[in-house]
Amino acid sequence: MKKILIVDDSLINIKMISEMLRNRYDIIHALDGPSCLKSAAEYKPDLILLDIMMPEINGYEICAILKSDEKTSHIPVIFIT
Repeated sequence: MKKILIVDDSLINIKMISEMLRNRYDIIHALDGPSCLKSAAEYKPDLILLDIMMPEINGYEICAILKSDEKTSHIPVIFIT
């Protein structure tokens, strides 16, 4: 089954999106940028749904870090906000 990493600092948003997708995909979630980067490297998801406004590192910065790392650069990212 394909994996989707949902990254949002709102647990409510993660739960809503997970409910819509959980029957067709394995869902992984992260609540902040550092957790996202760790999960992306560890689980190698097929897609990342990434919030823009988050504490510590915003979604644009996370995306730039993901795309600059050869281990995660191939993972498609869709911004959610």
